[in-house]
Amino acid sequence: MRYRLLIDLEIVGLLQALPPGQRRNLLCHFGEIQRYPAAHSDYTDTDAQGRRVDVSVTDGFAIYYWIDEADQQVKILELIAADKRT
Repeated sequence: MRYRLLIDLEIVGLLQALPPGQRRNLLCHFGEIQRYPAAHSDYTDTDAQGRRVDVSVTDGFAIYYWIDEADQQVKILELIAADKRT
């Protein structure tokens, strides 16, 4: 199944502030999540609405994303330093 990748606008701003190599690595990882979203989940969490949110940790960041099966979309909701989440 082919998923469409949607990225929160705040994440785009964070990516622009990163060094080019790190930005490329994260964008590549986003593409991998898009192709095989369930295969890249390191653990799960829940969002404010109680939905399951998958989390993939790479390059010092935790990527929080939601697999919307009904719309065939992967929605990247949050990108934070892996050790900053409370």
